[in-house]
Amino acid sequence: MSKWRRWIAVAVALYLLLVLLDRFVLVELFVRRCGVALAAAAFEALALIGAGFAIRGLLTRKWNWAELDLAGDLLIGYPIFGALCFLVGLLNVSGAVMLALLVVAGVWGIYAVVRRYESRPLKLDALGAPPGIVVVLIVLGVVIAQAPPSSLDELAYHLAVPWTWIKEGRAIALPLLSHSYFPLGIESADLPLLSLLGALGGGIASHFLHLLAAIATAVVAWNLTGRNGLATAAIITTPALLIAAGWSLVDWPLVGLALVAFEAVGDDARFAAAIGAGLLTKYTFIPIAIVLIVARRRWRAALPAFAIGCVFFVRNLILTGNPFAPFFTSLAPHVAHYRGAAYLSDYVFDGKFIDESLGASLLALLPLATGLVPVILALLAVALFFLAPSARILIPFLAVPAARNLPPSRTLRVLLAVAVAVQLFLAVWFVDRNGVFALLAGNQSDEEYLVKARPSYVTVESIDALAPPGAVVLVVGLNETYWFEHRVRGGGNFDGPRLSAYLEQPTPDALYAQLKRDGITHVAVVSLPPLPTNVAKKVEERETALSPASQRVMSQTLDRYAAGVASRGAATLFTLR
Repeated sequence: MSKWRRWIAVAVALYLLLVLLDRFVLVELFVRRCGVALAAAAFEALALIGAGFAIRGLLTRKWNWAELDLAGDLLIGYPIFGALCFLVGLLNVSGAVMLALLVVAGVWGIYAVVRRYESRPLKLDALGAPPGIVVVLIVLGVVIAQAPPSSLDELAYHLAVPWTWIKEGRAIALPLLSHSYFPLGIESADLPLLSLLGALGGGIASHFLHLLAAIATAVVAWNLTGRNGLATAAIITTPALLIAAGWSLVDWPLVGLALVAFEAVGDDARFAAAIGAGLLTKYTFIPIAIVLIVARRRWRAALPAFAIGCVFFVRNLILTGNPFAPFFTSLAPHVAHYRGAAYLSDYVFDGKFIDESLGASLLALLPLATGLVPVILALLAVALFFLAPSARILIPFLAVPAARNLPPSRTLRVLLAVAVAVQLFLAVWFVDRNGVFALLAGNQSDEEYLVKARPSYVTVESIDALAPPGAVVLVVGLNETYWFEHRVRGGGNFDGPRLSAYLEQPTPDALYAQLKRDGITHVAVVSLPPLPTNVAKKVEERETALSPASQRVMSQTLDRYAAGVASRGAATLFTLR
């Protein structure tokens, strides 16, 4: 009888919940704005799970359905599926091709998940109660993810590169954008979403897909810490992670892959797949891979790992002769240290650096690192703190020590809990400051939000309005190329020297000939208002500025070869003869 009471209670609760949702207009607004994007992201997540499980099955040459791991295989499959999209995209990037690839991988993922739960049925009691911080991650992540892409790194390369490939019809080289040479396994996984849903819908779908990867990382961290909520919170509440849970950045997948590789004890296939996937994600993973392989003496897994992760290194070798492009070249993106007179406390609590913050909780756990691998990674993090331009680079190195160690005393645990709480409130404040709640409540349209969140969006619209159909525009003075509907070329973050080298031709005739060879039909010169004064913005202005020589040659070329000039707002568009 108790069993029937339970089912009746569940039915009544579901009915009341549906009535509430039906009367709750915010839910309707959310579904109408983001329903398709969320469904597409959920389906691709199944494709990622299938890709992760498939690569492990190929390495072991057997299919053990019961060993499918939703969280771990999603993280492993994310860059691997993206690399597959990239390889196909070298030939063709179109909605039909990407849809076919997504459907095949998605159906395989569904089949693998069904077989897994047929082989090993789900037991709710075995799941345990997830820590409240995971619920906070999901809620904050959904609020952030439903907003259109507006962060600088998304618009400059994370989403700009795959969107450019879609407009070009295939994955081409983008020599003016140094970040386009980075490992792009995660970014290339957005090709199906962007090609099917466009810049707005595809960008929001990409946000939700990254949020699912963030949740998967939280699950991996929870299991690795022995399901300890405080230790899990020490990783999740790091502002550099928490506020980026709904952005199209690679920090969450990178942390997740570091944890998956670290916990893959005695499983060479899982270890090799995680290492290979990490190498497809970001250069930052290279020292992590070396430490894990050498310290654990996993020599047998090294070869398949590097075979999986070599895709973008080989691409760079073919294009530039340097597998680590754009680094170790004369045009390497030189990013000056943001620190200047800043102190470590600035990177922990200061609002100007919140998206770069190390996190007080991870710092509190750092001295408690035990075990060879955590200690080595902690020491690498300390070294990188004095060398690296971005504090976010340190997060994967600190995540492993944080996941394996808790303060032994009650006092230190209390201090850690306070640090977690402070970081949590800091992240909530940041989300509220960005104005995304107005979108969720229907008080702002997507366009109104973008105009406020990213003033350069108006400039992009102006250039698009001025350029005729079929134009290929070289954009000078703006490093955000995502929202363009036209085909564009331009530099990204800190690519002023690279763009200057492109424009510094001996004569105006030589520059004009080069522009025509590259198919450039128009040149857009952008003069944005001065940025707010702080250390990071000053560095960004300096590193994106053109050299005097390049400005002189470009000016002479436009004076001689411009057939027409049109202006709107901060943009001036020159039509080449």
